[in-house]
Amino acid sequence: MNYFLLLIAIIAGYFFIVFVLLRLVAPFMGFGGFKAPAAVPDEMQKAIKDLESKAASQQAYLQAVYDLVLEKTLHQWQHTRFKAGTRIYRMTVRDLKEIWSTQKFIYCGPINFAVFTLLVKSRYFTEQDIRVRHVFLNFVPHQYLQVRIGEKWVDVDPAGAGIRNQPLGTHASFFG
Repeated sequence: MNYFLLLIAIIAGYFFIVFVLLRLVAPFMGFGGFKAPAAVPDEMQKAIKDLESKAASQQAYLQAVYDLVLEKTLHQWQHTRFKAGTRIYRMTVRDLKEIWSTQKFIYCGPINFAVFTLLVKSRYFTEQDIRVRHVFLNFVPHQYLQVRIGEKWVDVDPAGAGIRNQPLGTHASFFG
């Protein structure tokens, strides 16, 4: 019986640390969602203008943002499941200019903040059109976005579903 209680205490402690404390400490993982940044790096502003010039609708702009960020996630930010477990020191990255330009690993929170910024700083979306969501993925919380297009909410998850070759409109969860 004592071993059973010890096991329950360990599991409860793990879930409290990972799903409550971690979300309070890690940038972009909090419980309040995102706020639009006052200043956007020049490189991001240029990307926003380029994407807007190629898109004729919210859906087209969202797809273009997803494609751009997925490309950066895979090749520039080198986001992989293995690195998510071994690059804990990269969890504190919060500067938007560093997020956009770094050639190092970035977690899902900063990746989603880059997506959020590209969306809300465009002519197509407002902060109210974007929801931050968290799910259980490989024993830790994983973050993705939901973006409203008309009356429909579309899942946006380049750091989870995207790196697993899943399209816009899906998100990763549980084990993968």
